[in-house]
Amino acid sequence: MTSSPYFDVCSYKVVSERTHAQATRVQAMVEVRIGSNCVRRSAMGIGPVHALDLALRECLQSSFPELERVRLSDYQVSVVDAGQGTGAQVRVLIEASDGHRRWDAGCVGGNVVDASFEALCSTLVMGIMHGRSQKRRSALGV
Repeated sequence: MTSSPYFDVCSYKVVSERTHAQATRVQAMVEVRIGSNCVRRSAMGIGPVHALDLALRECLQSSFPELERVRLSDYQVSVVDAGQGTGAQVRVLIEASDGHRRWDAGCVGGNVVDASFEALCSTLVMGIMHGRSQKRRSALGV
């Protein structure tokens, strides 16, 4: 699971459900530890990565207001070893921006949801770092 100086992911779960006559519903539940506090939130999304993004941000927003400005601008998945079919390794790349700068993070793995979540966490950690750096520069008048 993801660990950073800012938060540790304890667990996550994604449920994608489709019934005969209804659109697919996707719910993600994320639990993180921030300092000594455990925070658990859930969110509905268009797909698993969208739901995870919403739930993770819900967990982090009150402790890390820097994330308010972070927008994911691109999400790409590519197959690393195509000969393996549906068991192939995938490469996930997520690009983000806070309005001042752009950055990206990626992950390679055998599970597209796990790789996407790891890349998402890395992207948000960088968003926190950039936001705090910007705040320090502003306080110094730089």
